[in-house]
Amino acid sequence: MRHDEHDGTLTIWLEGRIDASNAPDVEKAAGELLDRLSPDRVLLDCGLLGFLSSAGLRIVMRLLKRCPDTRMVNVTPEVYEVLDMTGLTEIVPVTRKPREQSLDGLRQIGAGAFGRVYRLDAERVIKVYAPEVNPFEKIERERIGARQAFIHGIPSAIPFETVRAGREHGIVYELVDARTLGEAVTAEPDRLDELAGRMADLLRQLHGTRFEEGQLPDARDILYGWVDVAEKSALYAPRTIELLRQFVKGIGTGDTFVHGDFHPANIMVMPDDELLLIDMGDASMGSPKIDLAGTFHVLRIAARRPGGAERLCGMSQEALDRLWMAFVRSYFGVESRADIESVESQLRVLALPRTMGSTARSKLIDDETRRRQARELEQQFLAAYANAL
Repeated sequence: MRHDEHDGTLTIWLEGRIDASNAPDVEKAAGELLDRLSPDRVLLDCGLLGFLSSAGLRIVMRLLKRCPDTRMVNVTPEVYEVLDMTGLTEIVPVTRKPREQSLDGLRQIGAGAFGRVYRLDAERVIKVYAPEVNPFEKIERERIGARQAFIHGIPSAIPFETVRAGREHGIVYELVDARTLGEAVTAEPDRLDELAGRMADLLRQLHGTRFEEGQLPDARDILYGWVDVAEKSALYAPRTIELLRQFVKGIGTGDTFVHGDFHPANIMVMPDDELLLIDMGDASMGSPKIDLAGTFHVLRIAARRPGGAERLCGMSQEALDRLWMAFVRSYFGVESRADIESVESQLRVLALPRTMGSTARSKLIDDETRRRQARELEQQFLAAYANAL
């Protein structure tokens, strides 16, 4: 039985037919996987499942008893009809199989840590998640984040549909004639200061929006995820990883909305000049520092890697540097170079968990450069941590 386990999620691929003749073997194989791996969540990928009998339905019910967080994803129309008719869709979360979407010939207009944004046509864009990302978890978080943002009056785009692009999954947003903020700055460079100010206003609006406990995940989970990436790379000492987790914990909780990946490729400029957010997969609640550190990382670190400014934000490096400076002046209300450098110094430290993790997994640097940069970042973090004591 084909399967994969990642971060406590066990994905099992169900294929062909499951009926009385093979149901016992399927259940035995699935049970052995649960015994051995003890997952927190089970995803039953039904993309290649053509038929599911009552014996197969009973397998799902017994798996649900063993692991309450069991879900069926990528369900074909034929299997969904059976699930719906029997009422299983009211018991088990079910996600239908998305339609196929080719990326051939599409223009990439932005990228983030875990995916890329393409323009489908004048009315739609698509966010595609990287193959190593659990797409079903991301899409579910995207749906919840977009819904909560909409309810709380945050200007955000509503996901239109999910699609599959080869080995990757994505979300389509319907945005009539919208441009990314990076595209807008590139097309109208004389508006750079104005758009940077509006970008700052939008982030202030996010950070002035309060949520009740439990409505969104803890924003520190974003940084803990990067610490996990850093740890798995084996580029950093175990003691450093331990201190990184203590550092993230020390940021504290909060009830403020945190976007998690706030940068020009995830901000859309509508025809009426309204700004809308896309990519709500990291939407959470916590300290505004996490958003600011993330924006700093993208604009001042990741974008400075070879071709990074254009690939990540759809802008030239020179324009992105100017946008950053104008954004800092507006958001923090500072003007002098010394004050801006002080802000950057603080954000650089806050960004270190993400920077250390992204350096470990970046495909834009060679291994020798990666090791050297990892050593330098580790020294920076240990020095900053010691100074904070």
